Amino acid sequence: MVLLVTDVFLLLTQVLLWILVGLAARFVLLKALPKAFLGGLVLVLLVAVTAMTFFNGSPSSGLLGDLWQIISVVLNPYGLILVLLCVVWRDVESGGKFNKILLRIGVASLLVLSLPLVANFLAQRTEMEAVQIMQPNVAALPGGARRVIVLLGQNTTRLKLSPRVESAPPVKKVDRNGLFPPPEAISEGRLGLLAGLPVQLTERGNRILGAAQAFNSERGNNPLLIVSAGPRLERMEKGEKKEDISETADIIKLLQTQFGIPGTSMIADHNSRSMIETAQNVRKILEDRNISYGNQIMVVTSAIESSRAALTFGKELAPSGQGITIISRPTDFYTIPPKATLETQAKGKDLIERNFMVSDLMPNVDALQLSTKVLNEALTSLYYFLRGWIRPLRAAG
Repeated sequence: MVLLVTDVFLLLTQVLLWILVGLAARFVLLKALPKAFLGGLVLVLLVAVTAMTFFNGSPSSGLLGDLWQIISVVLNPYGLILVLLCVVWRDVESGGKFNKILLRIGVASLLVLSLPLVANFLAQRTEMEAVQIMQPNVAALPGGARRVIVLLGQNTTRLKLSPRVESAPPVKKVDRNGLFPPPEAISEGRLGLLAGLPVQLTERGNRILGAAQAFNSERGNNPLLIVSAGPRLERMEKGEKKEDISETADIIKLLQTQFGIPGTSMIADHNSRSMIETAQNVRKILEDRNISYGNQIMVVTSAIESSRAALTFGKELAPSGQGITIISRPTDFYTIPPKATLETQAKGKDLIERNFMVSDLMPNVDALQLSTKVLNEALTSLYYFLRGWIRPLRAAG
């Protein structure tokens, strides 16, 4: 009982200290510093971080990465809508006409982009671009050349436990009488079950299946699979090599154990955190290892970003725009092609089409997420265009 009272007293002390820190920070920011100076400081910070991001790419770690995560909230539809709502929330009832307009735009956008009917339409239009650039008939490789396949594997797997390689730690005595007792310890058997699970796939995991299928279909061309996924920034390092704990390592392990692709036929790219970095690293790998690939590269990625991928690799491997063929193999489709595009090739039971449902008119978070993916890809493509990494803005079929 005495221990419980002590814990409660310590917790209350911490809370009071944090409240004092918050009040002091509020006084400095809102009272001591002039509002003009504070606003100018924030503006300078926003401009500086945005400029650094434009020229150096989006930071993903450290203080700059955290700042960019906050700033970039307004660069996606959902975040921008929330900002609009927050801006006008306080003053909308005061009768400001401009605030009422902003509120109506924000609410209407949130509602429309949350409708499955709208999300599926946007995704279908984007994915049809991926379908149009697919090449069913690929030119034969010249003698001695290998079929090079690039898997853009970023965010296709989840972090999981690994089999234990060190001796078990000593059992610690845990006090469970505190206000917030620690969770129950995991037993040896349960740890073994968790560590023995296969690599966990995300909704982008179909890329791995698509890469394995592409590799097996090209067995006669001595295929080489370049797996690019980059480091796991969310995983704490404890004296391990980055190459051993990267997402790329997990994907290669999965391709070896589940699909029988030999390790000698794969090259790991552990350092790519974006599509442009992958394209640059692939070019370096091909040049440094003097790999003959017949000026053809097969790229496996999500259908939504296939157009940008084809343009990015084409521009990086052939800056003049000539002499390189990008073989697009899109995966992770959210929709199927519309009926009008299939009727010339299929009929009856062969004509697969999606039924309209009442739920298509009911807003939900999944639809908003899909709409956000499509619109974010459009903004990212525009960013790549402005940086000169792709020309033109969309790949031609």
